[in-house]
Amino acid sequence: MKGIKLDWARLLADCVDFSQRLIQTPSMPHEEREIAALIADEMRRLQFDEVWLDEMGDVNGRLFGQNRHLPTLVLNSHLDHVDPGDPALWPAPPYSGKIVDGRIIGRGAADIKGPLAVQMYSMAALLRAGERPYRDVVFSGVVQEEIGGAGAEFWVQNLDYEVALVVLGEPSDNNLALGHRGITQMWVRFNGRSVHASAPEKGQNPNYALSAFLERLQDAQNELSSHSHLGPTTVSPTIIEVDTKSPNVIPAWTRVLLDFRTASESFNSLQAFVHQLAGDWPHAISNTWTNQPLPDSDETIYGYYTPPESAVAQKTQAAIAKGTGREPALTSYQFATDGRHFVPYHIPVIGYSPAEEDQAHIAGESIAIAKMGESLRGYVQLLRDF
Repeated sequence: MKGIKLDWARLLADCVDFSQRLIQTPSMPHEEREIAALIADEMRRLQFDEVWLDEMGDVNGRLFGQNRHLPTLVLNSHLDHVDPGDPALWPAPPYSGKIVDGRIIGRGAADIKGPLAVQMYSMAALLRAGERPYRDVVFSGVVQEEIGGAGAEFWVQNLDYEVALVVLGEPSDNNLALGHRGITQMWVRFNGRSVHASAPEKGQNPNYALSAFLERLQDAQNELSSHSHLGPTTVSPTIIEVDTKSPNVIPAWTRVLLDFRTASESFNSLQAFVHQLAGDWPHAISNTWTNQPLPDSDETIYGYYTPPESAVAQKTQAAIAKGTGREPALTSYQFATDGRHFVPYHIPVIGYSPAEEDQAHIAGESIAIAKMGESLRGYVQLLRDF
């Protein structure tokens, strides 16, 4: 069978159809069971060599390669998506998968069901052509990425095969995303003294300390360091809380959640930055989820980073350029991905996807069919050459 001419138009049409079916299957976090079953059935229909689900609900499929002793190439996408929000803001129903002006519209079209379909159908393309990938290839569809990445963590913690590279399906506009900044979130709490609001002179209102802190924070952001490729450290205050719901009580404390993105700062350097801005007002810093102190660490906080001069980056770029006739640019993600969970296991990570980053999480989210076609060619060559 080897050498059968691949019908690219048919491949793309089938890939688009599968993308639409994925979009038409809602899969909010913790609600991925139906879409996992759909994906498993599709991989069996496409005659993948192995298909399985794990205890977390992640769905996996494997193609056997020509050189099965080599470490595996993994194509990773997540199964969940964010809430579609108000349907009235959409040009088509968010779970319709409708095609308008060459783009598939729907929640998850870009992040990440269109790219997921491209990854799976690039694997199917080799089977249609009577070929085998150079090494074993596994598609890994993981759960709960949008709420922290429990599926990816379970997958990497329970690996029973060696991995050469993970390719993320996160939106990269058919360029190669070599990394992203790490994320850390912290509560900064300002303590005061609670009294009746009619007698403010008897208390200590922490809201004033918070207000002064936020003004200083806005002015001091440019003092944070930057990574040469992944960009500057940023901080965004997001949630503000007080200890009371009564409108006539001065709070005993108020706190703000700070969202830091960095590839050049550490837990200790960020805490020192916050302490300096908070000044002498009684305050405390704690972990977002546990309310425990942050780690005492000078290690740089990373998402993931694959240097552009690395053999993995160069080999991936060359294969995709060969498949598409266009050398993909080497870029980075603005947002965080599941790739950060693979770093402690020393697994190289690169992002490659036909979706545009600015389509993620928006009303009217969509993906260009033409870019899906280009991405299929890039992925197919990657499976042949990597």
